[in-house]
Amino acid sequence: MKRTIRGYSQIAAMALSLAPGHAWAQRAAENAVLAADDAFGTTVGLEVTGIYSENDTRGFSPLKAGNYRLDGIYFDPVATVSGRTKTGAAIRVGHAANDFPFPAPTGIVDAKLRSAGDDFTASLALTRSQFGGDIEELDFRVPVVRDRLSLALGVGHSYSMPSDRTPTRSWSGLFKPVLRWNGGEFSPFFAISRIYDNNPRPLIQVPDGVLPPLPDHLRYLGQTWARGLSTSINTGATLRTTLGGGFSLRAGLFRSSSVRDRNYSEIFAVTAPSGLSRHRFIADPKQDLHSWSGEAQIAWRLGDARVQHRLIAGYRARDRHTETGGSDVRDFGTVTLGELDAEVMPAFTFGAVNVGRVRQSAVMLGYMGTLAGVGQINLGLQRATYRADFLDARSGATTHSRSQAWLYNASAVIELSKALALFAGTQRGLEDSGTAPENAANRNEQLPATRSTQYEGGLRWKQGQSQLKLSMFQIEKPYFSFDATGRFTELGTVRHRGVEASFHGTYFKRLSVLAGAVAMQPRVSGPARDLGLVGPRPAGTPSLYARLDLNYRTDLLGGLTPTASFIWQGNRAVGSRPVVALGGAQQTLPGYGLLDLGLRQQFHIGKIPASFRYVLNNVLDHKAWKVLASNVLQPDDRRRFSLTVAADF
Repeated sequence: MKRTIRGYSQIAAMALSLAPGHAWAQRAAENAVLAADDAFGTTVGLEVTGIYSENDTRGFSPLKAGNYRLDGIYFDPVATVSGRTKTGAAIRVGHAANDFPFPAPTGIVDAKLRSAGDDFTASLALTRSQFGGDIEELDFRVPVVRDRLSLALGVGHSYSMPSDRTPTRSWSGLFKPVLRWNGGEFSPFFAISRIYDNNPRPLIQVPDGVLPPLPDHLRYLGQTWARGLSTSINTGATLRTTLGGGFSLRAGLFRSSSVRDRNYSEIFAVTAPSGLSRHRFIADPKQDLHSWSGEAQIAWRLGDARVQHRLIAGYRARDRHTETGGSDVRDFGTVTLGELDAEVMPAFTFGAVNVGRVRQSAVMLGYMGTLAGVGQINLGLQRATYRADFLDARSGATTHSRSQAWLYNASAVIELSKALALFAGTQRGLEDSGTAPENAANRNEQLPATRSTQYEGGLRWKQGQSQLKLSMFQIEKPYFSFDATGRFTELGTVRHRGVEASFHGTYFKRLSVLAGAVAMQPRVSGPARDLGLVGPRPAGTPSLYARLDLNYRTDLLGGLTPTASFIWQGNRAVGSRPVVALGGAQQTLPGYGLLDLGLRQQFHIGKIPASFRYVLNNVLDHKAWKVLASNVLQPDDRRRFSLTVAADF
């Protein structure tokens, strides 16, 4: 604790020494609930709210599908985009995606890069969390030449300790010049993250129909010497400029890389209801993942205040290199799950790595039109090309995959009145399927891109400061799960059909309400389902997910604000296969609710705007399993807290 306080004081002193006395709100005013346009998913700084995330939107992952955008520009990340690089992100689905050219079936992760202008700001945020965890963040916006050149700079350090006592330390940094001229902006950036002392969270692999007791949440079950080490770099540049005659250009070129110097996986394969398990350990050799990606769009705007047209021509592409395999797999014998099984670090022997390469591109034509008081239309057509090569280091054989496809999107918004609008749309995409899970025979292997189709429709009602969105949707994609050999491969088709709702509003100028829910019927079909190899439900996808966030600003201490969040997670299948002992049904986990409570306050220290936020998550300390993949579990986080103090100098 003394070490942390001393470090906090040093960072604060540095920020104060650089502050020129002029400030404008940045970190101190962060509030994800107030910043959200809807309840579908919003991230602001360290705060997250909404029913969706970049890893789970309508039961799929837009991040894995390749639907990530940086300032609206296509980006293929193999490294995490840190908080130093972005100010936040939002999930765009349904009506909210209609303003995006070429929307995708799984939704879009709309991330915003940090920028800078003509005002100097130094923002400091300090977070303290359970079991000695801490986060220190320091960001600068530095003007260099007024109206022409400025800098966004940042550095951060994190030490996290979840309830299973798996520690992770990391630091991150950002350097981002912003060059502006009349009608244009060019902004290169370099962002780096170094993750060290990254102990793996153990994976619990269970047989069909068996669910062991949850292990003690305050005990680390892994090996203390298994400290992963990796370096991630995201770099690139964005360009926006007017070209005259109604034409404009938006473009970006990026490189994302992750070098895993040390990477480990620890697996407890349960063999009996008592928790008796086979203890397996996997060490990876040094592996390199990197991707070049980018996009350029030229738009031609026509029309007037009542009728607007936008014609768009563009090109996007990526070239991803992935190394996997070459691992040393150790069997540490049997152990009862929950008991410590400390082992001596072996002298690992690694083999050659497998090499995968994915090249994908698309030529795009689109039209977006708006008729004031009537509605909007969004049309797009793409010719996509996909090429994948995979070199198996053990056999020396190379496999190839080639595909070309016509992709499309069509959506429309019809305004029935100032308050009520109807929405309908469809999209077809060629999307990534992510990588095989860590317990698969083809562990971490890049899965092939697949065609997906989505149909959706709904309404939006807006009155004063309240807004309601209701949507129905259906998405179909190829279904991936484990085959008889343990490979994670395509086994059929999965369809997610559901209804989602979002509501946000402000009442009495004090109470902010953000509420969302999604009710789905995920179903699997195809030959594997017909043969009884897989059941009707995909593993881990809940039938219902809902979240309610409340902020109530009082007059105490100039605006002390109690906060509350209630989350409901519906039942979900543990594994993909039917269980004979359950009459041919799939094993499921029951639904449960979580309650988070907190306090937040904005205040001033002299002329310096500041704030604090305290949150106690999972107040009732509910215990539950989290389904990562078919028959692969981890204990969910138990009761925990965080305290964040932020100031803008």
